[in-house]
Amino acid sequence: MFKTTGLWSNDVKRGRARKRGRRQLDRALDERIGALLKQRRIQLGWSQQGLGSKLGLTFQQIQKYEKGNNQLSVARLLQVCDTLDVGIAYFLDASSVPLEAARIDYETARTINKIGNERVKDRMSTRLNSSHIPL
Repeated sequence: MFKTTGLWSNDVKRGRARKRGRRQLDRALDERIGALLKQRRIQLGWSQQGLGSKLGLTFQQIQKYEKGNNQLSVARLLQVCDTLDVGIAYFLDASSVPLEAARIDYETARTINKIGNERVKDRMSTRLNSSHIPL
C-alpha cells in the first residue's frame, strides 16, 4: 500500500466530499420522486404488485423506487409516466415540493380512496384539485 500525500491527497479528499454531496442530493431527489410515485399509485388504487405487473417489475422493485433506495432511469421514468398517465413534469416539477408536502398528499389520496361511493370520491378529488392542492 502506498500513502497519498500532499496535493494528491487533498484532491482525493475534495473529490470524495463532492461525490458524497452529490449522492445526498440524488438521494433526496429519488425520495421525492418515489413519494410522488407512491402517491399517484395510491390515487389510482393500485397495489405495488399491480403497478409492478403493469411495468414488468416485482413489487420489491416498486417498493425500492418508492422509498428512494433505487434510482429510476430516464427510460423507466418515462415508462412509469405512461403507465400512471402523467407527464414527466409531474415528477420533475414537483421535485421542488418538500417531501413532507408529498407525504400529506399521499395521506389525503389514501383517505379519499377509502371512500366507498365513487360519486363522492370524484367530487372530493375535483374539489381538492380545484383548490390547488396537488394530489
